[in-house]
Parts: sequence; C-alpha cells; structure tokens
Amino acid sequence: MIRLGTAVGAGGFRELQNRLSQRQSLKTTTKVDPKVVLASQVLQLSQPDLVQSIDRELAENPALERIDEPETPITHEDVMRAVAPAELRQKANDYEALRGLPSDQNTDWIDLTPSNDSLWDHLRAQLEPEVPDHLQDLLEYLIGSVNDRGYLTCTVEDAALDCKTSLENAEEVLKRLQACEPAGVGATSLRECLLLQLRDATGDAERMARFMLKNCWEDLVARNAEAIQRKYKADPDLVEHAFEVILTLNPFPGEGYALHTHTSASDRTSPAMPDIQFTLDEAGWVIEVLGPSPLSLRVSRTYLRRQHQLDTMRKPPKDEKRHVDEYVGRATFFKEALEQRRRLLGEMGRYLVLKQGGFISTGDYQFLKSLTRSKLARDLNVHESTISRATNGKFCQLPNGEIIAFEIFFKPALRVQKMIEEILTYENPSNPLSDERIREMLAEKGVHVARRTVNKYRSRTKMLSSRQRRSA
Repeated sequence: MIRLGTAVGAGGFRELQNRLSQRQSLKTTTKVDPKVVLASQVLQLSQPDLVQSIDRELAENPALERIDEPETPITHEDVMRAVAPAELRQKANDYEALRGLPSDQNTDWIDLTPSNDSLWDHLRAQLEPEVPDHLQDLLEYLIGSVNDRGYLTCTVEDAALDCKTSLENAEEVLKRLQACEPAGVGATSLRECLLLQLRDATGDAERMARFMLKNCWEDLVARNAEAIQRKYKADPDLVEHAFEVILTLNPFPGEGYALHTHTSASDRTSPAMPDIQFTLDEAGWVIEVLGPSPLSLRVSRTYLRRQHQLDTMRKPPKDEKRHVDEYVGRATFFKEALEQRRRLLGEMGRYLVLKQGGFISTGDYQFLKSLTRSKLARDLNVHESTISRATNGKFCQLPNGEIIAFEIFFKPALRVQKMIEEILTYENPSNPLSDERIREMLAEKGVHVARRTVNKYRSRTKMLSSRQRRSA
C-alpha cells in the first residue's frame, strides 16, 4: 500500500497522481472479448442444454432465424406426381395393386388404437372390482408402492399402519395383488418374484425349479448344479431342465409397461445423448458431430439489408442503428460460437480415433491408452481449460452402440479397473482368484501392475477379497 506523507512535494504528488490515473485507466480499458466469453459458454453446454440455448436465443434475438427444413423428404412419387402424373394412374391389369386398395368393409378404428395403460392402470383394472370398498384405499396404497419394475417397495406392516387397517386385511389385498398379471408383480425380492411365476407349476421341471428356488438359493445363484444333485439325489437332466425353466422367467415383470408409464417431464430421466458418433465402414472411420448444426441458423436477411442501408446513410437514426447493430452482431457471434464448438469436437473426435482407435473400435478397456487433457490440448494447440469445457458432461457413441462419457479417455486407472472386473466376472465362484493371480493374468495381457495395485482397485470398486468371495 502506498502512503502519501508530507515529505512528498507538489510536483512529486502530481507525478504520482498521473501514474495512478494511467494505471486505473489501463485497468478499466482491459476487457474480455464478448465473442470469447460466448464461445466458452456455448462450448461447455451439453447437447440438451445447447438445444435450449438455441431456442432461447431464437426467441430473444429477432436477427437470428432458423432455416426451416421440410418435415418430410421429397419422394420419387412426389416428383412423378408433379412431372408425369399419368404414370401413377392405376392400370386395369395391375391385380396386385388392386388387391391392396381399401375394401368397402368398415374398419373398427378402436382395434387400431394402441393401448396406453400403465402397469398401475393394469393392476387397478384387475383388482378394483374384486376388493371391497372399505379396502380401496389400502389397494391404492399397495398399487402405488409398486415400482416400474413390478416390485413392492413397502412392507405389509407399513401398508396396514398407514391405511389404519388390520394386518390380515393388508396381507389379503397383497395376496390378491401378487395373483395379478403380469406374473411376479408385487414381489419384495427377486426370489419371491420368480417363485410367484411358478406358483402354478405343473410339469416335473417346473416343480423342480420351484423347489430349487425355495431350498437351494445359494447353489442356484452360484449355478452349482452338482451340489443340488448330490444333496437331494436329483436326476442331473431334471436339474438342468429346471435351470432352463428359471432362466426363462422374467426378473422384472413390470418392465413391459415401462413405455406406457405416464410421468411428468421432470420425473423422467433422459438417457445420455452422444455429442460425437464414431462409425467404422469399408471406407474407414466416420466421425459425426451430433446435435444442432450452425447451418440450420442464419442472420436475418431483413436485418442485414437494413444494416447496410443504415451504414450508407449520412445521419442514420441512432436508436435504430444501435438496435440493428447489436442484434446482428449478437446473431453473428452466436453462429460463430456454434461453428467453433462443432469444429473443436470434430478435431477431438479425429484425435481420439488416432490415439484410441483400438478402444473405440472394440469397446474393450484393455486397449484404452493413457491420455491426459493437457496432452490433448497441446496437440490440438488450445488451452487445457478449453478441453475441460469441451469434454465436461459430454458423451460419445462407439461403433458397437455403447455410449460412454468423455471422462473415460482421461482415466488411465480405469483400464486396469475394468480389466479386473472382467476377470472376476468369469472366475469360478468355488475357487476365487487371488490378487496375485489377477496380477499375473494382467501381466499376460501386457498390463504390469503390483499386487497392492490390484488390491487398491478391487477395494475401490467394493469387490470382496478371494476369501470373502468364496464364503459369499
């Protein structure tokens, strides 16, 4: 801090004051380019947010227009109808086309109407006529406690307590609920769900499957058929057929109605929308930047024409010129920001194909190479913060259809972690692999890590040790 004392003379004070005023004027004149700010804001937007941002800008800026595209592409028939309509007239000997013409029989359009019943509507339609009026509130409570997968999310005791009724009434209504279609609905666990689907078991294999679900759950989960055969002296073929029956059961009976579930927009979880799509065809890699294109927008021709007229005037109206210049510049900057975003994402996609082609083409994490944002920024000649904004919250789609986050490319530890998970997926439950054996298997695939590294990654993903996996 500078102190101005009595020792400073008048000339020195004026000189100091001039330096301070120059420094202050320098500070006030240093401004961030609004184009840079706008480009940064557009770059970090996810695809859904970008769509909203474009819609908002179109609503607020009269100088920005959307180029309307035809809702349906022009077909060959449209061209023929305009050029040679006689060619489309029905020939008398065209029997196949005549058979395809509508008949005089009246169509029942109700039969063509798709059903929009949700799982809960379906359950109400089955139960409301059967349940007494004084238990309708209890019925509604239980139906509302069934999630979209068909499982009951409350206990029968909670239902009785909240509805101020007896436990016997709650158990009776629950019993009726669990007898509804789809089979298995209203269960509180996977085991109960599968048992409900076999409540009317008739054949030997179905009865054996029901017996195994009730008495051999641990061996069933471990797919230890030999233990079940040995323990109950069961026929091997019968046990195998019972396994096949269980595999045909539906673990999520409510999912068939998920598409007809009526929820508000705020309650729905939108799937991840890829910003870049990688496709591999005979000609090589195709890298497509998805989402809104700047080519679908343009600066209003009316505003551009008026801006040119105002620029040629000797004394243009100040307010009008300020208005036109502001919105034309704003629309131009917005389009440029969209173009920069699209161009950078395209360069990133080409770079990732070059450096991570093995992983992108296969989706196998063992081909994932070490890469940092700083290296990507240096190679693309941009700032590291620009790469951070460009990758944060964005996704890409691999040729196998899998949608992954950009974050995956910058997590070198993820490669080892995923490979460990894959190894443990295919291990023998009765003879789990030790951390040392996992280390050796990774070394065979060209990944050399210490045993303690395997232990660290296994603990990070909450995977049990070999001894605990054996006892589990």
